[in-house]
Amino acid sequence: MAEAIGHLTQIKGSRLTAYGDPDGGIREARPGRMVRIDTQEGTVVGVISAVGAVDGAGGTPAGGPVALSIAAVGEAERGQDGTLGAVRRGVTRYPRLGDAVAMATPADLSAIFAPLDEVTVPIGTVYGAPEVRARLNLDSMLGRHFAVLGTTGSGKSCAVALLLHQILAEFPHGHIVVLDPHAEYQGAFGDLCHVVDPAGMSLPYWLMTGDELASIFLGDRVQDSPADVMILLDALMSAKRKSPIGSRNPDEVAVDTPIPYRLSDLRKALDDQVGNLNRSEDVRPYLRLINRLDTLMGDPRFAFMFSGTLMRISMVDVISTLLRMPTEGAPLTLVDLSGVPSEVVEVVVSLFCRIVFDFQLYASMDRSVPVLFVCEEAHRYAPAGTTGLSGAFRATRRALGRIAKEGRKYGLGLGLISQRPSELDPEILSQCNTVMALRLSNERDLAYVRGTLPDDAGDLAGVLPALGTAEVIVVGAGAPMPMRVNLEMLAPEKQPRKGAVSFSASWDSEEWDRAYVEEVISRWRYPRQQ
Repeated sequence: MAEAIGHLTQIKGSRLTAYGDPDGGIREARPGRMVRIDTQEGTVVGVISAVGAVDGAGGTPAGGPVALSIAAVGEAERGQDGTLGAVRRGVTRYPRLGDAVAMATPADLSAIFAPLDEVTVPIGTVYGAPEVRARLNLDSMLGRHFAVLGTTGSGKSCAVALLLHQILAEFPHGHIVVLDPHAEYQGAFGDLCHVVDPAGMSLPYWLMTGDELASIFLGDRVQDSPADVMILLDALMSAKRKSPIGSRNPDEVAVDTPIPYRLSDLRKALDDQVGNLNRSEDVRPYLRLINRLDTLMGDPRFAFMFSGTLMRISMVDVISTLLRMPTEGAPLTLVDLSGVPSEVVEVVVSLFCRIVFDFQLYASMDRSVPVLFVCEEAHRYAPAGTTGLSGAFRATRRALGRIAKEGRKYGLGLGLISQRPSELDPEILSQCNTVMALRLSNERDLAYVRGTLPDDAGDLAGVLPALGTAEVIVVGAGAPMPMRVNLEMLAPEKQPRKGAVSFSASWDSEEWDRAYVEEVISRWRYPRQQ
């Protein structure tokens, strides 16, 4: 065992306090570093949460003792030579007052953070011990969901790219779907990913449920227009029952049954309803729906959802492409949402979530292939609170919530990425049993994260504002112990696209002209032709 840096003066549950001489090894103590406390029965492992001077001495060599606040997080058997055996979470055999506290050695940290009997992926090095690799338990992390939280510029996107690269390096036949709202990950994965964007996306309208279709037709008015919703659903049912598949067993067709139907049949059903109205009945709701349908069919921005040719798209093609079955060397599907019209993006996210969940649900009746679903900017699609939420936002939050609460039963893992955790639905975030927290400075976000960190490691949230870029606190099911990690740096070609542009570099020369403006407008008008 290394030289003692202090001795225990207080034991309060898992909270320990130790005093040490400022001239001794306690000067090496830092928040986030690991210590060991040898007892008669074994060794208790703890993480330093705070360092302070006693009696206002200032912690100088001429002052009084230095106090350590320690969170006890695990215990291990100890060999005759002092080496640690398998480290277990939790403490059942507490130390006694006066027991010596020592800094964990590299050998101790290897025993704590690199268990040999688990399938793990490396993400970096342990803080304070660059020779010790930090590894995450793959099955525990993915099977019980995870969250990556951090402010802009903290290295959050690079952490996500690193994690996914490491997973795919070990398991090249994985199945990962990433929702990318800002088109920042495509360059990071290259040939490893299959990009689904509005230019090449085929997301047939007939896959939508009645509620999703109503959200697109009525927008924010969907909650206040129950009569319009009923008109649309009646027409939808009629169109589905007239379709080639639905006409075989019309009595078994429900409004949410995913079968192809013709948009022309939907419009005809609405026209027929207008023709059957009495003179005293209001025709305006019907005309609004007809006009909206004509707009969706004629606007090239919506061609990926509302083209008549999509009736011929096979549901097998949609699912196999989305979930990469087979992977064909590209096990990751990148759903680029940056070009999706803003008025339908929430419905598109809801639809993707529901397709993945429903497929896994029915696949589990036979043999389910695990799928990882990663949602960037999760606070946007699953916001906290209900005030002012449109029907589309409610649908996305409900869809993500279903994955969070039930997905693990059906082999569906969830990864939530957010820079504003306080704005994320707490019920959904609470289902993430592994939390990777990078630098956070907003007080609301810090308070929120303190309350969600598991493993009695809430004190580690105190160092979050001081973390450097690509430094992370990892706690939960996927981590052997709460740990502070220096993440590995990916090669530049594997890093996500930087979010901020350089004003000084762009404004240094006269490079942008009318041809540039024409090119952008062409992409704006005809996204599917680019």
